[in-house]
Amino acid sequence: MIGSMSKEDEREGQVGKKIEDLLTDEERRKLLANLHRVLVWVGVKEPEECEIDRKALIFEMEKFHQTEKDLPPELHAEKSKIELHHLIWRLINEKEISEQEQQHIEELIDLLEKKERQEEDTLREEKLTHGQAKQLFNETAGVIRALLDLKDLLKRKEHTDETRNLIQQKVGEAKRWNEFLDKVKKQES
Repeated sequence: MIGSMSKEDEREGQVGKKIEDLLTDEERRKLLANLHRVLVWVGVKEPEECEIDRKALIFEMEKFHQTEKDLPPELHAEKSKIELHHLIWRLINEKEISEQEQQHIEELIDLLEKKERQEEDTLREEKLTHGQAKQLFNETAGVIRALLDLKDLLKRKEHTDETRNLIQQKVGEAKRWNEFLDKVKKQES
């Protein structure tokens, strides 16, 4: 019955696939376990482009009271895509990350974490061929790599702020010390 094909059968041309072409439960468990290895991202490049859930993007924009004009140029809301590699590369090469860029990174981390969970759920629950599973695994590992890069950027910003605060504290201490010395000299005179 051609008219009664389910969505699962139609997905990615699975119609006519043999049962041995599909991922077994054991293979599925191994792939999911490998995604949670500590160094899954080693040797993996973040995706050049990444599709994002438009509804999730709108939710993130509303959370931070933003409009599409406030988004970084690499994020194309109308296409639900982000030039992820270009954005990360640009941010890594900037000397300082502005508050707005920090906010964008936080939004993007939220979006990518949702995407990663969705891809894991697909890997866990849907009938996939070995090729589809491998492609999805690689895409998910790339998203994980991008997440780690973005989180590192935020840590760099925190370290920059900590360093700036430490310098300001040291300058304040030096000024107070100089004032104290000036008072001592005046008292001696």
